[in-house]
Amino acid sequence: MPPTLPGPEAMEVNPVTLSFPGNLEEAFLEDYYKNSLSLVRFSLLIGIIMYGFFGILDAQLVPDMKEKLWTIRFAIVCPVLLTVILFSYSSHFKKYFQLAVSIAMVMAGLAIIAMISIIPPPVNYSYYAGLILVFIWGYTFTRVRFIWATTAGWIIVAFYEIGAIWITNTPNPILMSNNFFFIGANLVGMFSGYYIEHYSRWGFYLAYLLEQEQKKLVAANRTLEKIVQDKTSQLLETNQTLEKIVQDRTSQLLETNQNLRKEIEERKTAEAKRADLENQLLQAQKMEAVGTLAGGIAHDYNNILMGIQGLSSLMLLDTESATDHYEKLKHIEQYILRGADLTKQLLGFARGGKYEVIPTDLNELLIKSSQMFGRTKKEIAIFTKLDPDVWTVEVDQGQIDQVLLNIYVNAWQAMPGGGSLYLETKNVILDEGEFQSFYVKPGKYVQVSLADTGVGMDDRTKERIFEPFFTTKEMGRGMGLGLASAYGIIKSHGGLITVQSVKGQGTTFVIHLPASERRPEKEKTPINMLRLGHETILLVDDEEMILYVGVEMLKRLGYRILTAQSGQEALKIFKRHKEPIDLIILDMIMPGMSGSETYNLLRNILPTIKVLLSSGYSISGEATEILNRGCQGFIQKPFDIRQLSCKIRDILDKDDFDSQPKSLGDEHHEYRARL
Repeated sequence: MPPTLPGPEAMEVNPVTLSFPGNLEEAFLEDYYKNSLSLVRFSLLIGIIMYGFFGILDAQLVPDMKEKLWTIRFAIVCPVLLTVILFSYSSHFKKYFQLAVSIAMVMAGLAIIAMISIIPPPVNYSYYAGLILVFIWGYTFTRVRFIWATTAGWIIVAFYEIGAIWITNTPNPILMSNNFFFIGANLVGMFSGYYIEHYSRWGFYLAYLLEQEQKKLVAANRTLEKIVQDKTSQLLETNQTLEKIVQDRTSQLLETNQNLRKEIEERKTAEAKRADLENQLLQAQKMEAVGTLAGGIAHDYNNILMGIQGLSSLMLLDTESATDHYEKLKHIEQYILRGADLTKQLLGFARGGKYEVIPTDLNELLIKSSQMFGRTKKEIAIFTKLDPDVWTVEVDQGQIDQVLLNIYVNAWQAMPGGGSLYLETKNVILDEGEFQSFYVKPGKYVQVSLADTGVGMDDRTKERIFEPFFTTKEMGRGMGLGLASAYGIIKSHGGLITVQSVKGQGTTFVIHLPASERRPEKEKTPINMLRLGHETILLVDDEEMILYVGVEMLKRLGYRILTAQSGQEALKIFKRHKEPIDLIILDMIMPGMSGSETYNLLRNILPTIKVLLSSGYSISGEATEILNRGCQGFIQKPFDIRQLSCKIRDILDKDDFDSQPKSLGDEHHEYRARL
């Protein structure tokens, strides 16, 4: 069975005294004191004000007894409350916190009982309401713990009963009625105090659990960094071996051809081209090897992040933004985003995956990204020379932004004392002979040049600049993923990226991206809303934690849910389920029957079935093929509840919105914002 979300019933507390076992109680009392101190002072101040204010009632109802009543109010009760307030600023107050405030509560109650005793009926009937106010004030506002407040409350009740015996002129029905309301108010106060403290302990317990999960997340990040560092050492050793092989082969060829003087120039040219091709082949082999490793790590880590992300987004919906827990949950989300960014860089060069490709004006993308970068780096002067008639390109805008930012950051680091950055776009046509070693197709391209006036690079650094995990920075300042990721992203878009640099004379990165005939589209603005529904959804994933988090999010969105941990189980459920299944959320990578095979068999059963693919990998390769065969959408892990709600409604509402306009109030689902 999946684990349950922590609730009040999950706490181990004494049901009578509401105490945690062991050291957790000490930590709670310390936290409770810190959070209660301001409210205690405020509530005691309000008590003084209210006690003084009701002195007006004395002057109106019993003017002849005003001096006695005011002596009780202003000479006894108010000084006691003021003394507790002043004592609260002492370093000893924490030790006597509960006792001091409980005494203040008892004194307030006994003072009213004394007033009732000395005022003849029926005038004293009005003062019984004051006892009710003392209970409300003492149980709910003074932050006295339940066990102390209950003791104080019954002490007041006991003294009232003793005092009531002395009031011989009060009719019995009135005494019985007052007793009923008085004791009832005390009981209501007890239950209120009990649950106020119980839920205060629950909030503290929840914060404690969040802190433990945060520690686990930090440990997981450290583990991943350790794995990457270990693999970096292995890849460096592999790189040295491959370089030695190339050098040995080059030496053998030079020795064989040393006596052929007439052909030596042609041989040198041929050898240079061959060495270039061999270097590219070795680079591709290394990229493929590290891609397989990094892709697997990224996929598994995204599944872990998915579980944490899902629970965090659910808990944020139930947490008020003014609480400490809300800020801690937002910090957890930031850590998740850091981990997700790392996996995106890994997938960028490992899988070469794209996410959402749309027709784009590269000039607009360059202007927006360079302006944003320039605002943070005032020491860099940015100059642009952009072709106003530049062709459209079809790209993932987020990934191209990532490529540009990586190049900007490298330029800034190469100009520690400040400098200039020159950005240029123009339309070019590559024919058969150009860049044939880069395996790009001839045709129309948009060329983007990014030149800096920095320190430049030597030839050895320039040859390795796009290698994964290669970095010239000191340990801890970078992992060498930025330009390797840029290389993979541009390659996945059918383009190429090259570098020109001379030591001491700056560096120029040149990017070529295939042109498109389509018109540019504006980037979609994400909507921070929950989009609800009531349809039936089959969730298919081999990871138990993904199923658990997915079910919790789908329940919160209002859907009926079926689950399967394999493709075979999904097919069985789909065949025997009597009611129609409106949508299937299908994991791509599963043991046994893969997501692709499962999708084919589901389409054979019902060609119109709607499917949303889900994967820790990016939308590339097999996922793209399934989308081309008619699959309705793709969502990458980790995702939160808002992203999931939008993806589902985009698919389920597509036919409805295509046929007729819908309003936000359609009865089959609703939109709800939680900002």
